[in-house]
Amino acid sequence: MRTWITTVLLLCSVCLPSLPPAWAADATPGKPLIFGVLNQQSPAKTAQRWNPILRYLSDTTGLQFQLKMGATVQETDAMMGRGEFDLAFTNHNFRKEFDGVYKVIARWAGKPIYGVIAVPADSPIKTLKDLEGKRVAFPSKGAFVSYAVPMVAINAAKIKVEPVLAGNQEGALAQLRAHQVDAAAVNSRFLSQYAAQNTLAYLDLYTSEGYAELAIIIHPRISPPEADSIRNALIGMARDPKAASVLEATDSPGFDPASDRDYDNARRIYQKLVD
Repeated sequence: MRTWITTVLLLCSVCLPSLPPAWAADATPGKPLIFGVLNQQSPAKTAQRWNPILRYLSDTTGLQFQLKMGATVQETDAMMGRGEFDLAFTNHNFRKEFDGVYKVIARWAGKPIYGVIAVPADSPIKTLKDLEGKRVAFPSKGAFVSYAVPMVAINAAKIKVEPVLAGNQEGALAQLRAHQVDAAAVNSRFLSQYAAQNTLAYLDLYTSEGYAELAIIIHPRISPPEADSIRNALIGMARDPKAASVLEATDSPGFDPASDRDYDNARRIYQKLVD
């Protein structure tokens, strides 16, 4: 019988009462490992992508996993900071206040990601300097490649913009598509996916250097044998015929080996960022 994976998503809605904070997982036998995911997409789309992956990991390792995220990026980061996740998919752990606890065991496979500041293709804005005083959508101030990276570039260009915090990458791009903002700062991978799915024609004003894709990180309370089992299952997905349908259904390339040192340039950006 397949191990059942429970999904708990904290939904942000004014119609719902506030939910109690998540309990801190302690890797007790029989309890699921709490797997946190950064708020890049809506809760529904996050579950749609990650539930099949966690189910595959469960079948492969014999461990149980529970998907969890906060209602906002800030809440998810705070949960990570309190050690509530056993594993997480994020790159926010490289901020100074979080760095040094969780360890990288793998990363989303594929080419590096880039921070992009994009405008509609028909926009009169053609350069970073043209953004002076303009409305720019960001997912949140906690975002790395779609806030920290482009904001460092904006500060270096000595211009001021009006930040509009959209909640996640989809929200930022939706506002750009609706011409509610003048530009949007996003992850290059999400930009290309969203543009293809929503017929968004855009122009890149700025593209950063490449950064390693988001990491899978693990808390040190997880035993080395369990950590190795999870790492091997993640990295092995691309070669496992049983994982082919999962990767296709989740639009995932699988996972590549990675280490903490792969994210040194991310740490340098966080050190430069001044809000």
